[in-house]
Amino acid sequence: MKKMLAVILGLMLILLSATGCARPDPTYVDPEDFDVEFYPVSVEGKTFASGLTAIQIVMNTPNVELGAGEIRIFNASTGERIARYDARMDTDYIYINSGTNPAYAQLIIFLPEGQYFEAGESYYVTMDEKFIYVDDIKDFVGEVKEGEWEFTVAEFGYDGNITEMPTIYLVGDTIEIPVALADEATLAVLNYDNVAVVSAEQRALFENGTFTLEAIQAGTTAISVMFIDENGNHIETLAFTVTIK
Repeated sequence: MKKMLAVILGLMLILLSATGCARPDPTYVDPEDFDVEFYPVSVEGKTFASGLTAIQIVMNTPNVELGAGEIRIFNASTGERIARYDARMDTDYIYINSGTNPAYAQLIIFLPEGQYFEAGESYYVTMDEKFIYVDDIKDFVGEVKEGEWEFTVAEFGYDGNITEMPTIYLVGDTIEIPVALADEATLAVLNYDNVAVVSAEQRALFENGTFTLEAIQAGTTAISVMFIDENGNHIETLAFTVTIK
């Protein structure tokens, strides 16, 4: 679970900032200003990179806690329920990340280990009324019904389950990132923030392939893959952190 958490936190935090996802106003003061956003949500045909293994709820206050009831994730095309978590029983799959600067609370809900949102599939989420309690408003977030939180996974993205990728490597190891390109994503660009610990000869892919990096020195680096359309516009970013020992 620690490995999954490290990957998903990096992934989801980058996605939240990079995809144009509507974020709550962090200047929360009064109950009437409280806001909540669900990620991912498909709006006007928007799809999300494949390989994701978690959903996210963002609120503009750090003062939230799990209440009671369930949250459920369904495959929309088959109606199959792929996850069902009780707020009081299944806390191993639910993580609250909160901070006061900015005043956001992020509730991250993981899929069962080994599962991920598959390319080309659509999903929807339902949530019981009392699943999340917000202390500042002295009330619950409220029920999410079928049809209110839906998203579709694109044919492009991480080619597989991103949590199966190791996050710890030894000096001299090879780091491989399989990437799929499809639909509007015609280019994938590799970036990393610490050139002292990893290096890569190929930084762009124009078709399905694998980015390969060499671990050259002990340390930590954030690695990201940006997906670009034919007009050079940013579509999506997948990101995670690896440690070299």
